[in-house]
Amino acid sequence: MIQLLPMPEATVTPGVPKYLQEGNFVTFTDRWPDTLSWVKGKSFVIEKTNQVPYDLHYIIPTNDFKDVDLSNSSDGEKMYPTNTKTLYQVGVGFKPADMLCDLFIPAGEYCQRLEYASMVPTLSSNTLRYLGAFNSTDTPYGDARLFFYFVYRLEPLIMRLYVDYGIDYEKIVAGFLVNQCYMRQVLLTPEQAAQSDVIRYYTELRW
Repeated sequence: MIQLLPMPEATVTPGVPKYLQEGNFVTFTDRWPDTLSWVKGKSFVIEKTNQVPYDLHYIIPTNDFKDVDLSNSSDGEKMYPTNTKTLYQVGVGFKPADMLCDLFIPAGEYCQRLEYASMVPTLSSNTLRYLGAFNSTDTPYGDARLFFYFVYRLEPLIMRLYVDYGIDYEKIVAGFLVNQCYMRQVLLTPEQAAQSDVIRYYTELRW
């Protein structure tokens, strides 16, 4: 449910769309929980899409952070779907800034860490604050390479936006494109399964 696209090594013609299109297939692994049974282990065809841009911006002082909840919780940004037939594919890019972005799901659980117990992002550390953090070079504004996949009732994804030392204040602008995808469940042929985008549950990012 979290994907970072690599920097392109070559240009192809015609270009390959970053976002899901009508007629594309998606498959959710069987590692999705029973509480999200409407997608667990199932495959779908995208019947229609709608792209909605949305910018969020914050002014944050040096060595401070802002936690941004993207879910539909009371304090969230309401960027999750509200029915079981919709998938949100959300791309995010940042305008140039002296900032870092860490991801949590659920709250308090880092998405990006290493296996050794102490190798987790730590803002109080001069080195570990950079572990697993994304910046505006990794995923630029207008050319998003960081993607999230949200379904109804998924646990909240938290973006922690942190301003590094060296300046008094920084303005962080996060540019989102929410690709609303209406899904219909299908049984895929082997050829279709080979073309299907696989959407993994967040626990599959940690082992």
